[in-house]
Amino acid sequence: MRTTASLSALAAAALLAACASAPTVTPGLQQARSTVRSAEADPAVVKYAPLELKKASDSLRRADELSVKRESPADIDSAAYVAATQAKTAMALAKAQSDEEAIKAAEADRERVRADANAARANAAQAQAANASADANAARAQAAVAQADAASAQAQAAALQRELNDMQARQTDRGMLVTLGDVLFEFGRAEIKPNAQGAIAKLAHFLNEHPDRRVLIEGFTDSVGSDAANLALSQRRSQAVADALRAQGVDPTRIATRGYGEQYPVASNASTSDRAMNRRVEVYISNDNQPVRARS
Repeated sequence: MRTTASLSALAAAALLAACASAPTVTPGLQQARSTVRSAEADPAVVKYAPLELKKASDSLRRADELSVKRESPADIDSAAYVAATQAKTAMALAKAQSDEEAIKAAEADRERVRADANAARANAAQAQAANASADANAARAQAAVAQADAASAQAQAAALQRELNDMQARQTDRGMLVTLGDVLFEFGRAEIKPNAQGAIAKLAHFLNEHPDRRVLIEGFTDSVGSDAANLALSQRRSQAVADALRAQGVDPTRIATRGYGEQYPVASNASTSDRAMNRRVEVYISNDNQPVRARS
């Protein structure tokens, strides 16, 4: 009887030791692992954003180490959040670089067509005195140049329009308007959510591709809370977006910010859905290299 009891006690102690040594795995850590693995499996990320990918992998390793050491879930989630954010940044940068490579390839094709057309015009000029058909060849070459230029202009316009459509931008009398809704922030806070990094990356890529454009970032809140608190919150949110754009390479001299609190609502504040519409950040992109006109 005494031997059986001793064995049972030893088994229970072994079970408790095993449980105590099991890593602490939080949902945030699981999500970070999935995000980093997706980035590592993307050939474009490996090619165009190796440094950002390494940062994400290193950050995930630190989160896993905290998990193995059974540190607090808050510390594990903090490290996991950094890893996931860095992985998403790497994927956004890789996509931007891939798109840039495609545009460069199209430009190279256009230049080849232009070079061929110039060569055709030169040959036609040399043969003009001897052969009247050279005039026709020159005309065809000029038509090819015009078609190539028109195709390039159309491609650039289409690319610009796709970028604007992707950001759901619309033209106003103050410039192109991109509205970032309350999904950008937690209620009452000014830290950008991790799942909003994609929208920020798209906006930063557009601004980096069009360095002549300037932006004015305006923050707004709903009517919940005091005027002073809402004004301060809206200012912090607009500044948070500006800081995120600067972190992705946008020249800070091109960025201006304003906070308006609960002013200029786009819906009534009578319901939850209406208040959510009023909690927003509006980004105005200039049509030229001049600052965006302020609200009158």
